[in-house]
Amino acid sequence: MPADIPYKEGSLIISRDTGRLKRCTLAEDYVIQGIPFRAGSVIGFDENSHLWRCNISEDMMIENIPCKAKTEIEFSPDGVLLMGTLATETLINGIPARAGTMVLLHENRTLFRCILALDMDIQGMPVKAGSDLCFFENRKLSAFDLSEDEVIDGIPCLKGKRVWVHRNGAVAGCTISRDIDFHGTNHKKGEMLVFREDGSVINVRDSAA
Repeated sequence: MPADIPYKEGSLIISRDTGRLKRCTLAEDYVIQGIPFRAGSVIGFDENSHLWRCNISEDMMIENIPCKAKTEIEFSPDGVLLMGTLATETLINGIPARAGTMVLLHENRTLFRCILALDMDIQGMPVKAGSDLCFFENRKLSAFDLSEDEVIDGIPCLKGKRVWVHRNGAVAGCTISRDIDFHGTNHKKGEMLVFREDGSVINVRDSAA
């Protein structure tokens, strides 16, 4: 059990399997793994007594991420912030993430998922605000919604709809914005096409279904 943690009476929960502290509520301000938590925060630990999921009592800055009071945050076993809800609009890896929304981070501290605060061009793509924006660990786009019609890898993709990207940068799926003939097969506007990394189609369905 982490030693000397000042917990509120009645808040202590011990794992039956390991005998280690699972969760408690802080009775006073306390620093855990280098992070200064405020009194009233609920602190959760994994089976190895590392910080895991916590509910913070006040707004706090963790790794330059302004985390909102009364929301849950999550850490990796190495103490890297993986999840938090933003207290204010925040630039993360140059991306403006909307206040009051959840962000997810990769273990290398790069942005995994956020809600984009405004329409903007990202890596050559017109990305729509207000929907999930996702990245791979190398900061390359993995999924986003289009703010405008866009031709991607020769595929006309429809504005307002989701686009998925393979790790190699090739389009993995989108809803087409017009009728097309693709490799000898006719596809209608509004169909969602799903592609292999080599660009061949593996699935077709009506995006409204």
